Amino acid sequence: MKKPKSVKDDFNLVVENAFDFFQKSLEEFDKEPKYSVIHFHAAVELIMKARLLWEHWTLIITRPETANLKSFRSGDFQSVSIKDAKARLESIVQDGLSKAEYECFLRLSDHRNRMVHFYHPGNTGNKSELEKIVAEQCLAWHHVSRIFERWNEQFQSYKKEIAKIDKVMHEHRKYLKAKFGALAEDIKKAEDRGISLSICPSCGFKSFGEDADNTPILDFECLVCKARETGLMVDCPECGEQNKLIGEPWHKCNKCSHEIDENDVHVFLTKDFVYDKHDLGRSIVAHCEECDGYEMVVHVNNIWICSQCFTKYDSEEVGQCDWCGSLSTGNIEDSYFMGCAVCEGKSGWDNDKDD
Repeated sequence: MKKPKSVKDDFNLVVENAFDFFQKSLEEFDKEPKYSVIHFHAAVELIMKARLLWEHWTLIITRPETANLKSFRSGDFQSVSIKDAKARLESIVQDGLSKAEYECFLRLSDHRNRMVHFYHPGNTGNKSELEKIVAEQCLAWHHVSRIFERWNEQFQSYKKEIAKIDKVMHEHRKYLKAKFGALAEDIKKAEDRGISLSICPSCGFKSFGEDADNTPILDFECLVCKARETGLMVDCPECGEQNKLIGEPWHKCNKCSHEIDENDVHVFLTKDFVYDKHDLGRSIVAHCEECDGYEMVVHVNNIWICSQCFTKYDSEEVGQCDWCGSLSTGNIEDSYFMGCAVCEGKSGWDNDKDD
């Protein structure tokens, strides 16, 4: 869908501002960590706002009902926070943040708020605090990189800028190098215990510990930056080769290059399941509140996991919708009136009748 030139111009200005803040943040970290934290947070926030702006300029204004184009053009308005941006991306754009992405960005906000409104030990060069900040920024950039892939239509013309920041982020990891060295003994002990270690997608060190006690579900945690991911061990539907998927279902088979997707993962996880619509108590599929996946959450080894976004749920977080009767994750206490992850309940039904 083509956008009017004015919208593209506004979008490009916001994105260019975001990359300027990214670049400035990484340049400042050595001598002025306070401003690095503030500018890195601003960059992430601007990426969220740019995505909203792509849909409509009023979405980045705190109170859209008071929106004035002239004031917007002059920058005379209050813009949304990351929290508000998340809500609008989900409810209006229908293309929101994952739980892991949002929680990571909130931690960035916490660092930023402490720097601006109070005091942060990292500002005085406290080594452990600086390591925490770098770890958070590495993890945040990992999430932002995935967001750029997901929002490729909007950000495809910024591949060079993304690659440039990615290169600088790899140099930025030098602050974690000392920590990686200090953990050498712990890493060796982990390997001696049979823990498989791979390259961490966040900080880039071979410190990404794999817990395979609940295969096919895999849990990963980095010993250096503490990044966490959920994964699945899935057989390729074309050649049968086992593939380790980390964080998301989209993966090229290691053997035959088949493009594995969420549907392949779902079929693999439910291959031995016979669906009985008359006995929901024995069902192993549910709708996902996190990504709105229709029956994408599968019950595996006493854990509910979404085959589309890899979000895990406890059994207490899955229930039957009182309106449509299907299983869904999330809060379904008022589901008869409000619906579940995939229906709008009685209120939606009544509104449709009125229309």
